[in-house]
Amino acid sequence: MNRFLPAGFRRPNGVRWILATVLVVLLLVGLGAAAIAHFRSGNNVLANATQKPSTCADAYKLLALRPSQITAANSACFVQSLKFSGELAGAVAQAYAVGADSSGPTSACTEPKRWSAYPRVSMAMVIGAKAYRLRISPPGSSEHQTLKISNLANVLEVAAISEPSTDYSQVSGTVTLNPDGITGTIDATLLRDAAGAKPVHLTGQWACGAPLPAPSFDTAVPCSRFYALNHLGESDVARMKAQACNAQNLAFSGAISGHLDYAVTDRTYAAYPGLDGDNFCAAVGNQYDASLKFAVGDESFLLNLNPRSTRSIGPGPYLAGDTFGTNAALWLGRADPDHNGRFVTDSRVFWTGSSGSFTIASDMKSGTIDETFSGTASDTGSTVRITGSWRCAP
Repeated sequence: MNRFLPAGFRRPNGVRWILATVLVVLLLVGLGAAAIAHFRSGNNVLANATQKPSTCADAYKLLALRPSQITAANSACFVQSLKFSGELAGAVAQAYAVGADSSGPTSACTEPKRWSAYPRVSMAMVIGAKAYRLRISPPGSSEHQTLKISNLANVLEVAAISEPSTDYSQVSGTVTLNPDGITGTIDATLLRDAAGAKPVHLTGQWACGAPLPAPSFDTAVPCSRFYALNHLGESDVARMKAQACNAQNLAFSGAISGHLDYAVTDRTYAAYPGLDGDNFCAAVGNQYDASLKFAVGDESFLLNLNPRSTRSIGPGPYLAGDTFGTNAALWLGRADPDHNGRFVTDSRVFWTGSSGSFTIASDMKSGTIDETFSGTASDTGSTVRITGSWRCAP
């Protein structure tokens, strides 16, 4: 047998042969493990890519939107921060406003005016590998305050767009609306009506529109929020700063919440009396008018103290709901920048004094108030309480 071996070759002894074989086996095992680890790493990359929060582009592709639809949907695509776990699992970073019965885009939500119904939310999004429609139907009308809904029957729903029968409509938890009425949060559990169905937990932030940008103003300048919110011209602002912005100390609670430090009574321009009058601060015979216009949050209001009497009005208290009916009114509206800031009242949204009273001080330009105002026929359940001290002239 040795004649077949190369010259000078010596057969290794048994121990050396076994060690060499073991080393070769270990090398092969190591290479195999590295290959498996690389394969698994590739799978993890794919898994991470799959778990990446979905965007509007994912929904466009999955729903096969036409280019013109994509263009329209881009203007109604809003940032979300939603997480689904359970029977539906995935994260959503963007969704677009979608029609109630189609996959095509629709108009974005707009901020509801006070006492107007909340918009119905319908957003298309991708969860996992399917497209779904998120529906939120808030009850009631906006008071421009945070609304927390705990009874979610007929309020919250998630349904597959291509399979409407896959409908998660048995819901518990909460949906919150921010004061703008078009953004909010969700923390809810959803279940579809099917044998063996498992619950879905949905949490995070939603949006069906873009809130209006807040006006920029200098908080150190009295009445500056009112000037900025109503886009008043430089000459009007200069005039009001000089002689129309008066210090107040008024607290609002109920449908309007906040503290008022300043209000405008521009007596040098277009004064007129009455419950919705503007720029007045004086007694005329047996009636008196003190009008204060101001901003709270992103809204402008006019408060008119308007007592009537069978004799001349003088200092003292004036009760709400006296024999002459309304003694004061609070209006939603705006200051018209094209007419020197004259206040334009909203004929649909206003409150009238229903209990309590206000006083007129001896200077006939100031006083105190502790009065509750009730909404009109448009929203009789809305109430605002105003307490503190007021002034309509220096």
